[in-house]
Amino acid sequence: MKKIGWITLLLSLMLFVSACSGNSNGNISKNVGNTGTDAVSEEPYEIVYAFPFWGSVPKDLQLVQDEINKITKEKINVTLKLLPINGSTMDNQINMMMVSDEKLDLFLMFNYSTQVANGKLYPIGKIMEQNGKGIIDALGKEYYNATKIKSESYGVPSIRDMAQDHGYEIRKDLVEKHNIDLSQVKTFGDLEKIFRIIKEKEPNMVAMKPSSIGSIDTLDNSLGVLMNNGQTNFEVVNWFATDEYKQFLKTMRKWYQEGYILKDAAQNKESNITLIKAGKIAGAMSHMKPGFEAQESRAIGKEMVAVRVIPATAQTSTVTNVVLGVAANSEKPEKVVQFLNLMYTDKDIVNLFDWGIEGKHYVKLNGQENVIKYPDGVDVNNAGYSGASWMHGNQLLSYVFEGDDPEIYKKLEEFNQTALRSKALGFSFDADPVKAEVAACMAVLEQYRLPLEVGVLDVDKTLPEFLKKLEDAGINKIIQEKQKQLDLWVKENNVK
Repeated sequence: MKKIGWITLLLSLMLFVSACSGNSNGNISKNVGNTGTDAVSEEPYEIVYAFPFWGSVPKDLQLVQDEINKITKEKINVTLKLLPINGSTMDNQINMMMVSDEKLDLFLMFNYSTQVANGKLYPIGKIMEQNGKGIIDALGKEYYNATKIKSESYGVPSIRDMAQDHGYEIRKDLVEKHNIDLSQVKTFGDLEKIFRIIKEKEPNMVAMKPSSIGSIDTLDNSLGVLMNNGQTNFEVVNWFATDEYKQFLKTMRKWYQEGYILKDAAQNKESNITLIKAGKIAGAMSHMKPGFEAQESRAIGKEMVAVRVIPATAQTSTVTNVVLGVAANSEKPEKVVQFLNLMYTDKDIVNLFDWGIEGKHYVKLNGQENVIKYPDGVDVNNAGYSGASWMHGNQLLSYVFEGDDPEIYKKLEEFNQTALRSKALGFSFDADPVKAEVAACMAVLEQYRLPLEVGVLDVDKTLPEFLKKLEDAGINKIIQEKQKQLDLWVKENNVK
């Protein structure tokens, strides 16, 4: 997410990279540009890559970085400096680094359009088309186009679950102990059947920690949405003023009062995994994907099962909710794109990020090429390195951990390709014309949304106050601007 104004330098660098783009090495795209033998006379360019982490920084992070650098130096004459930042302070740290002009080349974000509006990202579309075609090929045109704002791409979504379904996960031992029939849960309201049993049979825990859920296309920020997951029309509406949202809030309020929801859910910052591990909750609402249960089971240390209540849907926000971007003030954005290209095309790079070093942090299972396990004497508690495969590039190139479905990434790719797609998939809202109103409305959401959606506040009393505050902050102006941009996008792209 980085920008630079040195047009002359950029053009010259693009010409240089283009001249070298015929070279290839290993499984990297032929468009990656300069390889080691062509760059012997140059000093390697160091890329500072900032990404979020939760918990302790892996003690072997430097060792993994060194192994990555062996590959990147040879292939594109680049070295990497990994900069893990606590997830809760990520945005503030990135802002401080950029304001102070501290070296930063690449960072991961969960607020793509906001970072574009704030000028934090370098426009990399043209560079990618020259030197990062492997990225575009891996994403596919439709998902790549979802990153475009005013016809320009400023970032690259990680390839993971690009669509999302929603449901409830719960410990399998509780399901078996209390004969809970998950097959009877078909809708959001049906979840109460589970919650009632947990309340009655497990007095020392509650049923869940909730999360926001709804059949809408959020159009980036929920300040103006398309109903029915964007399947019906292109009318942008205020989600928070709909009957559907009010009914959702009333259901959550009822469940909170019944004792199904964590009492401090509005303040509790602990993750679902931590709360389930501690026995405080039986399960949690979450968005899901193929392999979700196995992923959660490994993280929690107990087998988890899940029931889906909202079908998988792909929309721009599900694509761009995890994005890698080149910092606006990166000295050599074209080299950063070359490195990004490796993150989407080079299996060795991907698996160093995801699993660490073979033989030290994992071993291949019985000679299988793509299935791995911990080495003898190593487990999740002493592994020395753990990554997050959904973050760093192309998860479809990642090894499968023992116990997971060996076909999981084929199923994930199919999930992405067959999910319902919003009619507005590919539309990205440019918040710049109304950024003051967006900031004001976001402050209102910060105050009201979570306590309302976990059932803490009285709906009849608080919802009108919430809606009035949103109107005063300018939500109607945002909706009007979003509708104007969406109508233009529909016309220019001949979307029906």
